[in-house]
Amino acid sequence: MRASVPAILAVLLLLSNDSATGAVTAPLSPLCGTRRRKRITPSLAARSVRGGGRLAAAAIDNAEGTPRHGKKGAVVTTAPLKPSSSATVDGLKNALASGLAAACSKAILQPFDTLKTVQQQTRSVGGERGLGLAEAVRKITAREGGVRNLYSGLVVSALGSMPSVGLYFGVYSYSKKKLIPFFREALGSGRDGTPVLSDTALRSIAIVCSAAVGNTIASSFRVPYEVVKQNIQTGKYSSTLGAVRSMYAGTGIRAFFPLGGVGVQMARDIPYAMFTLLAYEAIRDHWVSDNPGPLRDMAAGALSGGWGSFVTNPLDVIKTRLQTDGPGAGLYGGSIIKCAVATYEEGGPMTFLRGAAPRLMHKIPANGCFFVFYEFFRRMLRVEGAVAKGSDTKTR
Repeated sequence: MRASVPAILAVLLLLSNDSATGAVTAPLSPLCGTRRRKRITPSLAARSVRGGGRLAAAAIDNAEGTPRHGKKGAVVTTAPLKPSSSATVDGLKNALASGLAAACSKAILQPFDTLKTVQQQTRSVGGERGLGLAEAVRKITAREGGVRNLYSGLVVSALGSMPSVGLYFGVYSYSKKKLIPFFREALGSGRDGTPVLSDTALRSIAIVCSAAVGNTIASSFRVPYEVVKQNIQTGKYSSTLGAVRSMYAGTGIRAFFPLGGVGVQMARDIPYAMFTLLAYEAIRDHWVSDNPGPLRDMAAGALSGGWGSFVTNPLDVIKTRLQTDGPGAGLYGGSIIKCAVATYEEGGPMTFLRGAAPRLMHKIPANGCFFVFYEFFRRMLRVEGAVAKGSDTKTR
């Protein structure tokens, strides 16, 4: 009966906590000077009946944040139990971190995005070769404004990307934090009986689904600024304010949502997000987390962004052409299929790789810069799952 009293206290303490993920710190190891963390679960609390109530005492001390003595007299100070951050808070912090990171990376690498847009927008006539990189530079700088034209659309690009990227990563982070444990409980190690899939495979599926959900929501917000930016980059308008006024005066709000514009934006962005984030999460888990730091963050972002950009370049060509087609132009009528067929007839499969070089020159360093800033801001905001240099643990 005496042993059951502390066990009951331990169970009551656990039930009174909203989070069951708190850790009791074991005595310090005299050899390595580190502390091992032991998870308190109801089953462990039940087994404290046979342990003379030691777990209950440890749990009580841990809740109060009081020091305890190990078997050999080493004093161990335990921290109070803290619940993990909610998916909503985690999503909001990731939204802020990604929005700030997007603005920083856009400001650094805008010229490559301008070159890509001009190359893709130029149409070949009679089987002529598409606009080369050097020719695109000459065409852009020949306009009034010179080299400054390489930064055309920077304001709308930076300001427009912040809410859309923030929304995208916020929804992505929220969805991932909800879906990973859901899939694990339904199909993985948490289900009763034999798991349908491994937890690793289920985590990958959760990442892909979260990326799709995040980009589906963000793409509809991304289209207006993409349309304005690309019309400035192609030289149709000289300023952001002038572009917005002229486009709105022409066909009203529909000018910012051209026929097929939202659909093709999603058709490009969703696969891009899936390929990029799946690669980034894998590289981060298996390489960055071993020795975190800015250089590894940059390498992981650059590799994953380059991969995602290359495999989705054909969709990017179609997106650019539809969004710069203009209302009433009649070339494609807002049809993705018609645009794809017309593009293929221009020069075969290689036409879909137009702009790939400047796009990769933009996307590889852009993703490298973005993820450096993104992880930096995540650490500043103490986002759960952010890996700090020098830490030996990370949360999921």
